[in-house]
Amino acid sequence: MFAFGHVVSKQAFLFLLDLEIKRAQRYQNYMSLLSLTFNPPNPSTGESSDISLKTFANLLRDELRDTDIVGQGDGNHLMVMMPYADAVGAHKVRERLERIIEEYGLAEKGITMGIDEICFPTHVTNVGDLLKL
Repeated sequence: MFAFGHVVSKQAFLFLLDLEIKRAQRYQNYMSLLSLTFNPPNPSTGESSDISLKTFANLLRDELRDTDIVGQGDGNHLMVMMPYADAVGAHKVRERLERIIEEYGLAEKGITMGIDEICFPTHVTNVGDLLKL
């Protein structure tokens, strides 16, 4: 899905997340999730930027596998589902994404990005707990 530049809706992402968790449980595989919170510059301070959430999602394309799924969360929030990725793999992807943020000088443009990572079953054992974290 993401390989073609699509970011799935929150509802579609949650549906696919539930399926992937069930698949990971059944076949005793890992599944990792990255949560990215994109904070654009505050217009009230006079700062502006031409980088939107969709633009940032496109920057991620080269750092993700074709099988990874990117979903829109609430507000300026993206979620990345990485089937068959353990905690170590998720952490490596997180580090690459943090390098992208640095390389593109987003901080200098007033843009910040918070990235959280979680792995099933290393950190959680069901979808409810996964979404809480």
